[in-house]
Amino acid sequence: MSATKGVSAGRGDGPLFVVGDIHGCAVELKLLLEKLPLTADSTILFVGDYIDRGPDSRQVVETILDLRKRYRVVPLMGNHEAMLGDFLDSPGSLGGGMFVYNGGSSTLASYADQLGQYSIPDEHVAFFRELKLCHDTPDYFFAHAGVPEIPLEQLDPEEHREELLWTRDMSESVYAWSKVIVHGHCQQGEPEIAANHINVDTGCVYDGSLTAMELHTRELYRVPRQQREAPRYLRDIRSKRRAIRFAGAIPVQIDRPEIPLHFLTVNYSEIGMYLRTLSTYGAVDLQVGESVTGFIGVHGPWRIRFWGEVVRRDHGPEGAYYAIHIKASTGM
Repeated sequence: MSATKGVSAGRGDGPLFVVGDIHGCAVELKLLLEKLPLTADSTILFVGDYIDRGPDSRQVVETILDLRKRYRVVPLMGNHEAMLGDFLDSPGSLGGGMFVYNGGSSTLASYADQLGQYSIPDEHVAFFRELKLCHDTPDYFFAHAGVPEIPLEQLDPEEHREELLWTRDMSESVYAWSKVIVHGHCQQGEPEIAANHINVDTGCVYDGSLTAMELHTRELYRVPRQQREAPRYLRDIRSKRRAIRFAGAIPVQIDRPEIPLHFLTVNYSEIGMYLRTLSTYGAVDLQVGESVTGFIGVHGPWRIRFWGEVVRRDHGPEGAYYAIHIKASTGM
């Protein structure tokens, strides 16, 4: 495995602290770092998901950039940083849309002025772009979500990118890798410590806690969520909308007992979307006030379930259009 393929090689000396998913919880990160008995030869490894959903993604990145001026810091890529990369490359793409639908609006808001104009500093963009997919030491292998059930020497970070960023199968696996796999991505109330893997995501942004573990001693350090804020969205204070909408064609499926209905978004935010009908069979006739449920995205990791309500219905040359208020969704 080569660093050019997204792997960073590790040292085996000094304390090694691994920190779970942060998701914009900057206050909790600072409190956790104050608890850690850091020394000059300490390494702090972050398993990814620095951004989205929480109140201050920008400050999380600032804290990590400052931390690496004093200590050896190994930041890995999470699936949320991967989606941010898609958004930066093409806001109207499927990946860009999934970034917004998975709490990305709060990240953009942390970089924005009151008029919703966001600007991510070059240093932060470079931080996101340079994140590695995995890292290893003599005893441990690190990735955001986990690894496939193959020998580690056969693992190729680009070929197995989806598993490294998205898999949720680690808790069920009894596969014996040559090293202990350390990851996050799957929130648990308590750190999960098994013979073949360790999961340090304890769901801080979901009113859980932010966890770090010193791997040589297995000592745990934890900070509970300090305060539950209302969801934060990128918005323009001149608008009545709670969140700015983005243009882009994201596939949406609405469930029906007979056959699912298919749409594309015309524009969308985390709490609303305007849909163009794609279904050509039968009559698509959603009613204002009707409750709907379905999926945003396509099969695979880029798919989330939503529950909502039809709040407007229009007709155009291409068929019916519907405005949906999203009441809840299951993010990634």
